[in-house]
Amino acid sequence: MLENGDLIIRYLERLGVEYVFGVPGGSIEPFYNALARSEKRGGIKAVISRHEAGAAFMAEGYARETGRLGVCCSTAGPGATNLITGVASAYADNIPILVISAQTALDRFGQGSLQESSCTSVNTMEMFARCTRYNTFVSHTAQLETKLLQAVSYALGNQPGPSHLGIPLDVMRHPVSDDSSHHNLRAFTHHDVAPSPDAIQLLLKELSSALKVTVVLGEGAAEAADILISLAESRHWQMVTTPRGKGIVDSYHPLYRGVFGFAGHESAAEALKTKNADLVLVVGSALDEVSTSGWDTTAILSERLIHVSRNPEHLTRSTMARLVILGSPKLTLASIAGALGVETGGGFVSTTEQHSQLPLQIRLDNRTACENVSGSIKPQALMTYMSRVCPSNARVLMDSGNSFLWGIHHWNIRRYEHQDPSKKYFHIGIGFSSMGWAIGASVGVAAAVKNTPVICFTGDGSYLMAGQEITTALQENLNLLMVVLNDSSLGMVRHGQGLSGGESIGNSLPDINFADMAKAMGIESYRVETMEELFSVNLHAILAKTGPCLLDVVVDRDEIPPMGSRMKVLTGSI
Repeated sequence: MLENGDLIIRYLERLGVEYVFGVPGGSIEPFYNALARSEKRGGIKAVISRHEAGAAFMAEGYARETGRLGVCCSTAGPGATNLITGVASAYADNIPILVISAQTALDRFGQGSLQESSCTSVNTMEMFARCTRYNTFVSHTAQLETKLLQAVSYALGNQPGPSHLGIPLDVMRHPVSDDSSHHNLRAFTHHDVAPSPDAIQLLLKELSSALKVTVVLGEGAAEAADILISLAESRHWQMVTTPRGKGIVDSYHPLYRGVFGFAGHESAAEALKTKNADLVLVVGSALDEVSTSGWDTTAILSERLIHVSRNPEHLTRSTMARLVILGSPKLTLASIAGALGVETGGGFVSTTEQHSQLPLQIRLDNRTACENVSGSIKPQALMTYMSRVCPSNARVLMDSGNSFLWGIHHWNIRRYEHQDPSKKYFHIGIGFSSMGWAIGASVGVAAAVKNTPVICFTGDGSYLMAGQEITTALQENLNLLMVVLNDSSLGMVRHGQGLSGGESIGNSLPDINFADMAKAMGIESYRVETMEELFSVNLHAILAKTGPCLLDVVVDRDEIPPMGSRMKVLTGSI
């Protein structure tokens, strides 16, 4: 005889889920019992995080890498409230995860049970309501299967994001028959949207008559990357990416002008000006602050805009656009390529010789610092060097703060013919911008890619907040390189205060040796204070083996990161 926990696991197995990330506890114990039974038969494995927010970040990283559903769980009460920041992060970035939180037994509601978080206590269901696509309480065992399928449907829909099930202890352990889990899942997991024929004709007319087009690739453009790049090459269109879209296009592509928006490049902004673009074709972008450079109306947000996305929420921000198309970017642009006689695939491939220099067609802030190897480590030089020597298929995650500012601007992407054009190798969690996001997410990515290297760049402030999750990577023997940018401060806060003329307060951190901390936990680690010391670290050997490693990189704290567009918003100058 099975229990409801086993029923959930069986559906997750059918969806291809490999891991559930979480922290055990009393009220969630029946679900962990089901996980143990699954693991014994070679099924889903439980990965134990050190904090429930980390578990949600891990589930998000797993979903980003695989395209499948990420799953996290917690016990009742504080376990559920700890999840919320990670769940909100996935909600802000439209990442599909299933969140399962426990409740105490139904017959004990309102009686002061340990960790009670029911409607008669600290109501966690209400807390999840505003950061999920679907949020429901399973009050009877007969509801579970239907509500689980609805949760999966919402999570993986065209407005993807977290779905939450609150399940009481007695409902989770309720017995079910062995022939449960028989519903067909196709109706719940296939949500491709075909654009209307009229929309295709209008788009074809606009693109055929335009002399100059700049393409903006957002995160949702990855599925159509090969088509978009082929169109750009055949029509000589310039390309830029949003911060979330970085990584879709090779940094050395001659038509690529860099990132527009948060921590972006002047060359990308130039490519979007009226003199260089009769039309601005934006694909798969939310058009939020970070992707529009603080809602700059001289660039993307104008009557020159054509906006294509499968996510209807994205399109609500395109009220000024010339044309708005709801549909799968791949289906939409394949039709355009066919009508224009453009063959997709092939095209530009960057060379090893190019990688020894900086991209010439992208205007970088302080290009000189990228090659400065003397004195204290310049963050620009760190990003430039690491992006040269790390494998092109390494998954790279940049944490909130100076890390993602330096990474967006200075990390150079290399893509080769053998790589899946729809696969993103560069990730930022910039919608909610949670400190420590990349630490947990990188563990989830590493679990998904197995032996492929994963590199997480984080700040010392974020590491102090969430760095304990590296021990999960140790326990699971994951190929993860943690790079801590150590400047003994909350760097983005400190520079923001300086640039805005604010008071310098609350930004100092103690001088900590994170390499010693890692060694105390049994993790290989190196303290690096100069570029010469970094050159001596055998990164190829580190990235070729399993198990985590940490680099404690002491960086020049006085280098100002590229945060101009953010400062415009904070100071009210837009």
